[in-house]
Amino acid sequence: MKVSDSFTFKYRGLLGVICLFPIGIIVMLSAPLIEENTFIDFVTDVLGWFCFGLYVTFRIWSTLYVGGRKDKELQTEGPYSVTRNPLYFGSFCFALSVSFFLESISMVVAIVIISVIYSRWVIASEEQVLQKLFGDTYSNYVKNTPRFIPRFSHYRAADFVQVNLRAMKTEAKRLWFAAALPMVIERIMHLRAVPWWPHWFILP
Repeated sequence: MKVSDSFTFKYRGLLGVICLFPIGIIVMLSAPLIEENTFIDFVTDVLGWFCFGLYVTFRIWSTLYVGGRKDKELQTEGPYSVTRNPLYFGSFCFALSVSFFLESISMVVAIVIISVIYSRWVIASEEQVLQKLFGDTYSNYVKNTPRFIPRFSHYRAADFVQVNLRAMKTEAKRLWFAAALPMVIERIMHLRAVPWWPHWFILP
């Protein structure tokens, strides 16, 4: 059995969209709580770009190490030495960046709840497959490496890593698409501030 054969792995992206899309629409159709061009607006933008930078860093860094090899070998170096799920951590940072760009507390709460759901079902399901594939080696890895939040004091890596260029190309396409989102959200935030924009909901 492969990790990619898992039902939760195949539909993990769809699960995130189903959970986040409705709350995103509601937020966009609610009145903004923070005025444009204020200090708080600046701070949320900085936090948004910081989280977005973490997303790009962890996605590229992780793909360099594991791209095309997830079911063939247990990767425990580089980003995988500080967290067992650096790709998911990167995706979590991306979702947080969206919530900061939208300046929505409700979105942050929703992301935390969805992250718990992912950890309980999606990540746990993948770990069961990895346990069967790699046995005691994986058990020892689990004991020494946090599941989600990185612990950088555990960092270790070899001087060289073999890179799968096809996997990097796929990830690059995903990142180019994601890079357009902050600009789209910035435009949406401007529209939310104008009087004629529909403000059908009230959300923090």
